[in-house]
Amino acid sequence: MVMLSEQSAIAARPLDASDIPHGFAQALDHRSHGRALDACALWARLEAAAERAGLRHLAIQAGAERSLTLTGMGALSAAGVLCERLLIELEELERSGEPLAPPPVAPALLHASHGAWFSAAGLHRLRAEQLRRSADYVGALEELDEAARSADQRPDTALPQWGRLILSDTIRLAGDFEGALEVAAAVGRRVRGGAEEHPNIAVLAERASARALLALGDLGGARVRFERLTFRAGSEGAPMAVSSDLGIGETLRRRGEHRRARVHLERARAVALHEGHVVSWIHAQLCLAELSRVSGEPRAETSALLDQILCRLSLAELPWLRARTLMLAALSAAPERAERLIDRAEQELPRFQRRSCDLELERGLLERCRVAVATGEPADPIDLDFL
Repeated sequence: MVMLSEQSAIAARPLDASDIPHGFAQALDHRSHGRALDACALWARLEAAAERAGLRHLAIQAGAERSLTLTGMGALSAAGVLCERLLIELEELERSGEPLAPPPVAPALLHASHGAWFSAAGLHRLRAEQLRRSADYVGALEELDEAARSADQRPDTALPQWGRLILSDTIRLAGDFEGALEVAAAVGRRVRGGAEEHPNIAVLAERASARALLALGDLGGARVRFERLTFRAGSEGAPMAVSSDLGIGETLRRRGEHRRARVHLERARAVALHEGHVVSWIHAQLCLAELSRVSGEPRAETSALLDQILCRLSLAELPWLRARTLMLAALSAAPERAERLIDRAEQELPRFQRRSCDLELERGLLERCRVAVATGEPADPIDLDFL
């Protein structure tokens, strides 16, 4: 789309302090509608404008939103470097005792657009989420410990509960499914009604509970929770609608209802692609590839689905997803290529740092795939989970 000359001039000129409230709202809108690169570019300009105006706290908040957006994009190294710099600056600012600027947008708009007004404790939680996604579960737990020791100088009731949901997702991926469900369920109870009520966190708690139930093999309970996300998607938009379809599709696939599973998984993939949610798109593509494999479709069709992920994974620093993609790709590849893919999957395992299971889940799945490749026998259906 070609912009009008006047619009181009506005987009190119440096922003000043009066532009910050509108700019924040616009950047949040960009992110909510999948325009992550536009959002990042605008937040960088807002950060510079706030610095020039001497509004250091606003500059930090713009940077925090940029780091959060980069996290969702899978650009974890860039997001982490930015988050750590902002942590140092915000901790210094909070120690100074200076009054901290209020959000330049209404709290309702901030929450509806998946934003937050970060304290230093909140930035520790954001760093934990980045480390969780990069499979450094030890680091994620350490950052959550740091958050618990830090006061929320600008309390946002969402942030402490968000931290507990990061904990739930972390220990689920590390193999403690029962503990993950217990933590997520406790958060759900706290944020539904009462003083800590928060609609967005309630939806995230529902999703965390659904994924824990799925990991436990409780397909009925998981499906009920994933279906609830469909009706609550209004507060979180497309990401929750995609999560719902992904979860329902996976439960149906495990039950052998392949045709119905495909409907949900293809819809999840289409929405994720349209809205620019790369990690959700990878999840959907993985589920569709495994559905293709267990349905007995030609290997070339399954390989084509996985190759579309492999050509994009260099942009995503997500070893948890990369290892699974390589393993599944090996099961549909010619023998020589299959062995190379299995070896590449094994090379991902040292990138995991966790406190439980000692990589039992990843090593067990890898061994199953290696045996299938070596014998030429089809592997049993593989249960898929979500990052």
